[in-house]
Amino acid sequence: MNIFPRVASARPIVLGVAALICASLVQAETTPKTTGSAAHAPKSWTDIDGRSYQGAEIDRSKATVFVFASTLCPISNIYMPRVTELARTYGDRGVRFYLVDPNSEDTTAALRAYAKERKLPFPVVIDTGLALADWLGASRTPEVVVVKQDGDLFYRGRIDDNQDRSQVVHSDLKEAIDAALAGTSIAHPRTLSFGCAIFRDTVKPVASRTAKVTFTRDIAPLLNKNCVVCHRSGESAPFALQTFRQARTWATAIKDYTARRIMPPWKAAPGAGDFHDARTLTQSEIDKLGQWVDSGAPEGSAKDLPAPPRFPDPKEWTLGRPDVVTQPSRPYHLAAEGPDVYRNFVLPVDFDHDRYVSAMEFKPGNRAVVHHVVLYIDENAASLKLDGKDTEPGYTVPGTGIGILNAQWGEVWVPGRTPRLLPSGVAVKIAKGSKLVMQVHYHKNGAPQSDSTQVAVYFAKSHIDQAMHTVPLVNPSIALKPGVGDQKLKMSFTLPLDAHLHTIFPHMHLIGRQMRATAILPDGEKKQIPLINVTDWDFNWQETYAYREPVALPKGTRVEVEAIYDNTDSNPRQANHPAKTVYWGEQTTDEMCVMVLGLTVDREKLNVNIDPKTGGI
Repeated sequence: MNIFPRVASARPIVLGVAALICASLVQAETTPKTTGSAAHAPKSWTDIDGRSYQGAEIDRSKATVFVFASTLCPISNIYMPRVTELARTYGDRGVRFYLVDPNSEDTTAALRAYAKERKLPFPVVIDTGLALADWLGASRTPEVVVVKQDGDLFYRGRIDDNQDRSQVVHSDLKEAIDAALAGTSIAHPRTLSFGCAIFRDTVKPVASRTAKVTFTRDIAPLLNKNCVVCHRSGESAPFALQTFRQARTWATAIKDYTARRIMPPWKAAPGAGDFHDARTLTQSEIDKLGQWVDSGAPEGSAKDLPAPPRFPDPKEWTLGRPDVVTQPSRPYHLAAEGPDVYRNFVLPVDFDHDRYVSAMEFKPGNRAVVHHVVLYIDENAASLKLDGKDTEPGYTVPGTGIGILNAQWGEVWVPGRTPRLLPSGVAVKIAKGSKLVMQVHYHKNGAPQSDSTQVAVYFAKSHIDQAMHTVPLVNPSIALKPGVGDQKLKMSFTLPLDAHLHTIFPHMHLIGRQMRATAILPDGEKKQIPLINVTDWDFNWQETYAYREPVALPKGTRVEVEAIYDNTDSNPRQANHPAKTVYWGEQTTDEMCVMVLGLTVDREKLNVNIDPKTGGI
């Protein structure tokens, strides 16, 4: 039974993400001083296999390329296939390559496995003490330095001008090598690299006993509360922040990204909704992180270190033993490079009668490449007609969604989200004959990967009176003019019944900047409830926000939504250059204006008695 009338549109909606933006990305220039001459080069350096190289090696090569990289930096990983191709191309022409890892968290064993997995055709060197980085002035990973045969530093900077290989205009490293071999100059011998900052003690560390801010007393509690849920071993973040050494390695990135409020990735502003899983830092806490970094990242006293937070065993399900565990029929294989992939898997599970579900929990198979997961309920089993059209399991459709009109939301997983049961007496209904379609968003990391993500289903075990309903508010009348930075779109919906709001999901694409929803209570109440306010929309970090306590919305409440878009060339997230009129559409470079409400209806009395063994009636 459809309690609510259709609202504007019922297009399938999904968490679209163009590229993973992680806390390690740093754009601020922190390049140290460099001598740039062979006379000041380290006397020797040693690769992970124990072979030693002398500074004289440079004299015997027509050009030497030092590639500063880290296994824990996702941008380095994306670029490694390109570097490998260049090394193979120029190896026979007298050009020597070295991979130089300045990250103290990368072990010899990890680098050996990395080199083997990616078939690196050049020596891999651990830059102990940053001797090579300091000599060559490297400040990030990835960053490349080309040294000519005479020992002079010829080029330092980025590999090319775009992480997306298909969008590259300037292949800076290739151009520099060609010029060095030809004996000609280059127009830009220094370019700004983009990637993960190399941590340096820019100031003399303050002694722990006199430090005003220390890791053990002040920083570890902040990281435990807001960061380690993702930044821990085996989780989705590219590096861990569980120990002092780990935090110190990434201290520069921590300061930069928290100061810009990019991390933690929580976009709902305070004062509009009280949500589960909120990860936020106050300005005072951000200032404290910056002060710690600026004072040399002192450790502090071990007695001040708090107990680490406890997390469920990754081999176990958080909510206990599930009723059903399902996954794609076979692993999905992901190429090393190219655009992100949204793959839809029709799961091999059939429902011979109506089922009522109180929770769904996901277990990503390969966290290195799984960005998020959405579970859809396809009541007409139409997805079966789309499945199995190529050699890999599942199917892909243009744009967003799973290609099925009226497919219902089941559940969403994003890094850091904690699964939880619906309130007693509330369940999601899966009708007889429905298919579950699991959409997994993959981002490629520079090496071929495979994945087999699982989903666990927990059937309701008690009497059910209310079903969870999703109400999509959609404004498809989008025609955003180029050159205008504050274009507003509005939409609203009036509740025909008393209801409680459990979840809310805002959705725009790249040029969206702000989105808020407000509940205007019926006449006589004269009260407004701010439901959500996203003041710094980022297409890369989307969330279904779950209220700690459902919000009561009486009949006649009007939910008003306002979205603001910036369609100017100065918008750093602008994908169209020059800016052009942008219309509604499912491609990333199109736009959307969507707000999905997860509601229960107060008067609904399903009066369904559940068989606890089957989750059915």
